[in-house]
Amino acid sequence: MQNGSVLSEVLAQPGATDSVFDVLAASVRSFSPGDRVGILGFAGGGVIAPLRALGGGHRLSGVDLDRAGYELFCDLSAGWMGAVQFAQSDAVEWLHSQRGKFDLLLEDLSVGRNGDVFKPDVSIDTLPRLIQSKLKPSGVTVFNLLPGDDRTWAEMTVKVCAPFGFGVQVLFESYYNRVLVLGNEALPPAREMSRLLRAELTAIGSEMAADISVRSLRLGKR
Repeated sequence: MQNGSVLSEVLAQPGATDSVFDVLAASVRSFSPGDRVGILGFAGGGVIAPLRALGGGHRLSGVDLDRAGYELFCDLSAGWMGAVQFAQSDAVEWLHSQRGKFDLLLEDLSVGRNGDVFKPDVSIDTLPRLIQSKLKPSGVTVFNLLPGDDRTWAEMTVKVCAPFGFGVQVLFESYYNRVLVLGNEALPPAREMSRLLRAELTAIGSEMAADISVRSLRLGKR
């Protein structure tokens, strides 16, 4: 928890969290063109239990400034977590240091401020273009957006989407998060992406299957 908001949900076995983490996991499972996935903002690895429950055998590399969440995750999940590497580091520095390119990068950073949780400026101003440069041509990125303390949703969305040519946003009835799925190459239409996500969520019995709506984004590299 941070400022009353859930940063991660650590389960004792693979399964649904009935939260945004299930949608992030379903996005990785549905849209990653390969198995090399980076997680920026690992916290307690909340996305991994639903991802493994979905049969996602991706090789995961996580980075976070705080190691405590990773250690708790290992205590509870070592028997089934699969291939997971962790670095205690700044996300930008870590990403700059990575050799080779990723099939998918999940951006899930947050900062506490004035009793609430927001997206850090680096997630909007710096990471989108850096992430784009670290993806394979067919690679995909997933951003878990939170409200900005000094930016509108529209402003954040435009800046995050700018380096990419294709994408959709996932909206929730029960959460104020907005999840963006973005790529350089064409993605399935929003209706098809909605069907794919709902099928994955239904497969693990996640309540999120009835909570999401998927909308197209009009993008063009700026």
